[in-house]
Amino acid sequence: MKKNIDLATIKRFILANALKGNVMLMLHPSNFEKLVNAGKKKVKSLRVAGVNIIADNNNEVKENEIDVLEINLA
Repeated sequence: MKKNIDLATIKRFILANALKGNVMLMLHPSNFEKLVNAGKKKVKSLRVAGVNIIADNNNEVKENEIDVLEINLA
């Protein structure tokens, strides 16, 4: 059974992993599209609990997975 990635899943993931604004979450494009289509307007990125969420445009993230990218804020 595949895991559905919705806003609640993202929030739980952020809390469970104690993520802060120094990371970004990258989702498979289909998961990202489902997430943004649940909202009322089209967006290219999301921000949940201070963490940016983007779609993977390089085919690195498998469907129904969440990848954590560290950001160098230098």
